[in-house]
Amino acid sequence: MRIPNGSQVQHLNEVKIKWPKLNTSITVKINDANPTLVGLLETALPYRSLQTHAVVAGDQLYHLIPSEQLIYTPADKKAPDRAKEPDGSVFLSSFQHFVIKYGEVTEHQPVATCGKVIDEDMDKLRWVADEVWKCQCETRKHPIEVVLWDALKPEPDPNRLDLFRHQRAGVSKEVRKLVDEIHTETQKCWSDISEDIEKIHCGKAPERPGSKESYFGAMVFSNSVIRTLGYHVLDNIIKLAFTRPEFTLRHLIVLFRDFVPSIADFVGHIGAAYVNDSYESIEKLIKEKVEKNPNQEEAREDFLAMVSALSFYVSLLNAQNLHMFPWKHAKEYPIDS
Repeated sequence: MRIPNGSQVQHLNEVKIKWPKLNTSITVKINDANPTLVGLLETALPYRSLQTHAVVAGDQLYHLIPSEQLIYTPADKKAPDRAKEPDGSVFLSSFQHFVIKYGEVTEHQPVATCGKVIDEDMDKLRWVADEVWKCQCETRKHPIEVVLWDALKPEPDPNRLDLFRHQRAGVSKEVRKLVDEIHTETQKCWSDISEDIEKIHCGKAPERPGSKESYFGAMVFSNSVIRTLGYHVLDNIIKLAFTRPEFTLRHLIVLFRDFVPSIADFVGHIGAAYVNDSYESIEKLIKEKVEKNPNQEEAREDFLAMVSALSFYVSLLNAQNLHMFPWKHAKEYPIDS
């Protein structure tokens, strides 16, 4: 709900978070620091996602929120240092992340706070975080799903949640078909591990990427290039479309063609073939349906729908990469005390 100055009236007061495999749930009390971002969260609820643990930021849990608008919507207010926020603090980010701080954090960036886990649930939160760490970073590689909903509403059935009810669908028939195909692939592995990522981390990628009979390098590069493609290329094309009015559709297409092809091709070589296949399908439709469409408004919407769908899928692969990487080797590289 909008009010005249462009900010949002905040209705969401509490969010329930449940990890079904762990049979544990907690409650987050929402604050009034960022009503605009909280409004986007409320629109996305209820949803499910793949739970991940931070690997360079310290004691934080995070997951992807199915909301494109988080990429380009500025926070109403930011705390200057996330490391100084109390344990249990919840942050929302332009990476479409829902973040929960539960202990010592090594990052010091400003952060958009939106709430805090209630005190009586902090022990449960820390237990969940420990279990997620074990599943992601030690021996077990079992994906853990997380489900969120408005605390005033009934608990949803995760299997019946539509992740794309608020996502772009495109205008032309051909674009809508491709976007639906990408969404279907995303939905299939949304809170699990995709076949492509599974193959990369088991040394089964078709082109056998690696050197000296080892696929370790392929896993390392998969993490770096997939993250770059999603968060720093595709997301920023979307952001520019909404924050820089001087960027026309032609400018956005140039950015897509300059930055995406080489990364998509390399990602395909490593083993994420669906990413490169989707890029090639998008490029084909840009030529056939976007550039030839005299209606610039429709053409722009078709372009953004395809980029948004691919961006969301790639960001999911990033989370899956982080889950599958053999972080057990981290013990071999302790930080000096």
